[in-house]
Amino acid sequence: MKLDLTVREKYPGFVAGYVMASGVTVEPTVEKLEERKQQVLSELKAKLGTVNLAELPEIKAYRDFFSAMGVDPSSHRPAPEYLVRRALDNRFPSVNNVVDSCLLATVEHMVLVSVHDLERVKGELRTTLATDTMPFELIDGRKVSPRPGEVILRDDQRVLSAYTAGDAKAAMVTYKTSRIAIVVWNAPGIPRDRVEAAVNSLALYARRYCGGYVEHVEVL
Repeated sequence: MKLDLTVREKYPGFVAGYVMASGVTVEPTVEKLEERKQQVLSELKAKLGTVNLAELPEIKAYRDFFSAMGVDPSSHRPAPEYLVRRALDNRFPSVNNVVDSCLLATVEHMVLVSVHDLERVKGELRTTLATDTMPFELIDGRKVSPRPGEVILRDDQRVLSAYTAGDAKAAMVTYKTSRIAIVVWNAPGIPRDRVEAAVNSLALYARRYCGGYVEHVEVL
């Protein structure tokens, strides 16, 4: 994956990382992952259960970044905040072992994580900025167009993820998926070591909970 210089020029402090893994097995649940999830969520509740989340520096960083890209973070919450709130409310999502590993790393490290089926990626992955002609279909079927200047992930043909909107249906993980690209983004103000820690956790999770072989790990 490449990170275009235009992203850092427009948003100083932005960091991206990724993990590529092959041979993964997508399953509804994995017992060891569920145990890890309960451990992390229990620690999260103990740490943040009585905290005003809106005052957390990490939450402020994501809200500020959403605002910088033209999205009201009060009406559309950034994924780290949304998932932390779900965790504290005992409603943390469960999709499959691959996606759940990514959701877990999001709340562990307060980063934005997306995952894509590498077999459905056309050419090279690139984190870049949206132009005004980039509509795509989300996993839930909604059609969206990233705002000009929004951070996006794309391949040679299409948008695969938009920072404020989410992931595209075009390369979503299914039970047939065997090769994955996990992409990690911060918000300016979230330090680089959070991205590094998240990438390391996700490489471990890909091996331990998804049966994968990690081909490449990098923080850009």
